[in-house]
Parts: sequence; C-alpha cells; structure tokens
Amino acid sequence: MNESAQKVTSKPLPARSMLKVLLVDDDAFQLDIMSEMLRAIGVNDIVCASSGTEALRQLSGKNPGVHLMLLDLHMPGMDGFQFMESLARVGFAGSLIIVSGQSDDVMHAATLVAQLRRFTLLGSVAKPVERRALTGLVSRVCS
Repeated sequence: MNESAQKVTSKPLPARSMLKVLLVDDDAFQLDIMSEMLRAIGVNDIVCASSGTEALRQLSGKNPGVHLMLLDLHMPGMDGFQFMESLARVGFAGSLIIVSGQSDDVMHAATLVAQLRRFTLLGSVAKPVERRALTGLVSRVCS
C-alpha cells in the first residue's frame, strides 16, 4: 500500500459527524466502498460524484462547504490532474486525499501537482483502499 502525508496546518477541526466529504471516482463500486468505510468511522455527510464535471457542479451548488475530498486520478473525460487544475480555479479550500490504483510514480506526480496548487493534501492511498489507511488520513482533518 502506498500512503504518504504531509503536515497540515489547519483551521479548527470539525467533529467527524459534522464533516462533509465529496468522493470523486468514476467507479460506482469504489464510491460505495469508500462511503461505507467513511460511515463506519462516523462520517455522515457524504456526497458522491462519478466525474470531475459532476464534482465541480457539486462544489458550485448551494452551500457546498466540503471539508474533505477523496479524488481518483484515473477517470474518463477529465482525469484527476485536469480536475485539480479546475479545482484550483474554483478556489477549493478543503482538504484533499488522492485515491488511485496508479503506479507510485503517478501517485508521486499527483502529490506534487496538489502541492503546487496549494491544496491541503492529507496524503494518498492506493486502491483497494484499506479502512485503517483511510481512517488515519481522515483523522487529520477532524476531531
């Protein structure tokens, strides 16, 4: 499993039950699995998007207030790299976890892009996502 994280200097941490999470992945099964894992650790407000375009619509909707986004890199249409560029343009201020089945080199490149875009990057997790790894990263953004 590939898991990397950097120190986070953040605002007051919301309680896990108050955390709003946006999952972005074109695989419905992965969305279901990650949603179940998040619910199991006490996260209740989970929104899923099956594409970068859909995620951007979610963020521009009424009261988006997303604290945390889990982003897959390999998606048709708009991949994770293109999505991060768009995400920077809309001024996303939440935290980000990169989730992907791509090689370590690709995951490292995505980490660098996220840092260049000045996102609060909590880390990256390889697919299949393990609950322990996800819990550790989510703990960094909530109390």
